[in-house]
Amino acid sequence: MISAKIRDNVLEIRPVTQDDLDAVLEVYRLCEDFLALGPVATASMDMVLEDIEMSKKQGGVFCGIYTADGKPIGVVDYVPNNYQGNPQAACLCLLMIASPFRNQGIGKAVVEAVEYEISKDTRVTTVLSGVQVNNPRAMRFWQRTGYRVISEPRLRPDQTTAVDLQKDINRMV
Repeated sequence: MISAKIRDNVLEIRPVTQDDLDAVLEVYRLCEDFLALGPVATASMDMVLEDIEMSKKQGGVFCGIYTADGKPIGVVDYVPNNYQGNPQAACLCLLMIASPFRNQGIGKAVVEAVEYEISKDTRVTTVLSGVQVNNPRAMRFWQRTGYRVISEPRLRPDQTTAVDLQKDINRMV
């Protein structure tokens, strides 16, 4: 489990279990404005399960983001090391914050907490991510959190067009 603090509130970031699936689906439903930017605009349990399975295949940790009282407010999926066979690379693969909880600093706090967790592996020197080119708010978010664009836009297997992002790890441990 990872903790993130936003003002005086503590968020819990922990791997999703079978018992969490309905709550995660509800988060996905509250993120359909984001999903609408891609090929499938409507959240479904199949989508949730496919994302979890893809995370496992990449060596990822698919987590729910919860308030101190256990309310699910988002998801974050990250590969802590050895991303795409590179032991020095990690990846923040997915970050979704439910619409009622956006613009409160939660995304930034979650990214910082996950980066801190990733930085515990001293082999990791860089964190990668990606953002769809049709999502300018997300692009601004990632750039404000220190990520820089490192590729031209390209069509991804899921039929979205995205750019790759990178941030060098600052040792925080």
